Amino acid sequence: MTGGPLFTTEPGLPVVPLPAKGEALNSWIWAIARTYGLMPKTYLRRLGIPHRWVTKAIERDLVIQPLPSVMERLQADTGMAPDVVWGMTFFGLDRELEGACRRHDAPCSACVNEASWWAGRPVGLLHARAAWRIVCPDHLPDPKPMEMADGLPLAAFHGQVRTIIRFLDRAAFDPRAFEGVVGTRMAPALTVAAFVRFVFLLNAYLSVRVTEFDELRDWAGFRIRRAFTRNEPGEPLPLPPEERNDPAISLVLAWQLVAAPLRTLLAGLHTVNPVHRKTARDTGQLMALVCLLLEFWPGEMLTPLLTRIALSRQDWSSDGGRTGLAIATTAPWSNDPSHSARLTEAHWTHTAWTSVLFSDAIQNHHTRRVSQFPVAGPFRGRLLAANGQAAPLIGEIRREARQRGRKKASGLGRFLAKPAPAIREAHAAPPQPVSPPIIPAHIAQAVQFALDAHGPLPTGKLRARQRRAVLRKLSAVAVRCLNQEAWREMADATPHRVPTPSRKTR
Repeated sequence: MTGGPLFTTEPGLPVVPLPAKGEALNSWIWAIARTYGLMPKTYLRRLGIPHRWVTKAIERDLVIQPLPSVMERLQADTGMAPDVVWGMTFFGLDRELEGACRRHDAPCSACVNEASWWAGRPVGLLHARAAWRIVCPDHLPDPKPMEMADGLPLAAFHGQVRTIIRFLDRAAFDPRAFEGVVGTRMAPALTVAAFVRFVFLLNAYLSVRVTEFDELRDWAGFRIRRAFTRNEPGEPLPLPPEERNDPAISLVLAWQLVAAPLRTLLAGLHTVNPVHRKTARDTGQLMALVCLLLEFWPGEMLTPLLTRIALSRQDWSSDGGRTGLAIATTAPWSNDPSHSARLTEAHWTHTAWTSVLFSDAIQNHHTRRVSQFPVAGPFRGRLLAANGQAAPLIGEIRREARQRGRKKASGLGRFLAKPAPAIREAHAAPPQPVSPPIIPAHIAQAVQFALDAHGPLPTGKLRARQRRAVLRKLSAVAVRCLNQEAWREMADATPHRVPTPSRKTR
């Protein structure tokens, strides 16, 4: 709800319930209908929505792509400011998120109870359909012991989660929001829909543990606990539900891999074993991480890892040469006692990343245009994988795919695309005079004969059996009369035959 005036015009209705904070438009319309004892269909008809438009999806249709004519009539009825009325919808939402928001409905029970208590009536919240709100920022759950080390500042970590969600709330309606995070060149490949897909991807195929959190930089360090495996045909298998992280942890990891990719990859995300005890399990985890990042990272994020300066060996005076990029990413901890271990870990990750990236296994799994991972979350259709392509090209390919898939109008606008059925009037033309039926004379004569033969009919109330007996008797007399009349006509029509003498032959 905006900070401007709540009412701007005189309401057309005498009583208007005030909308609750964060309430969805459909919930407020239902409240107005209940105030006057009306069914929602009846009040929607007043707003210009025919009954045939009120389907099971009417709640989503009112929130996503509402009709301007409906909003104008609602504003005239309630007198609410346009910003208030439109603020209860997803007006201006990125078209790429519309389908996911239609399928997403995950209200926070604590927020719903609080809003309903303050309003004194049932309230449905708008952000329950926000697909990018993976967790509720106001009621964040405490992580499990296996997900976070002891002694870390939980309040600061939750503050980072709220900061990310506030950014996504703005970026869902601003296509250029990611330009301030990754720059103008890489922004076309990074949309809210693609980022949320990446979060669901990490949550389903990679389990990590938060090992540190720097309150000064709002930066977390992670260690991989478990990564996905492949079946015999080579398809990736998601982690069991009990092994997956809380969505908030996957959200922070995905954000750091976008906002600070090199520092997070080399200095903030480590495999399961320490640097001096690396095994084949660590290499397998790094290979799984490379597969996940190639689905989302554009080529501009991979280039700094493969340049000549980044791969050049430096610092030969120590126990071995380190890559220049490993030294650069660990520079913020140069005065920290853990700097030597961080530098060694970053050097191992960088060299292992380079060898894994050009391995045959990675090349075989990342030759297709469509993502090899099944759909995760409320999205439909597999994401077009980045596979190291340039960000402008990725954005153009995904934009063309969305335009090809958008064949039908959504929301209430899909009814406007269809012609309305013709309405049949009760009396489209003046009624024509109906002529009485012509009864043949012989039938009328037979009926009259049957009535005369029967005598006066009973005037009292008869039982069904008695009525059937009277009708059978009258019918029998009438049929006999018709048969006699028919035989008489046949006898009159037969010509008289003159007898001739017979001749006998011998």
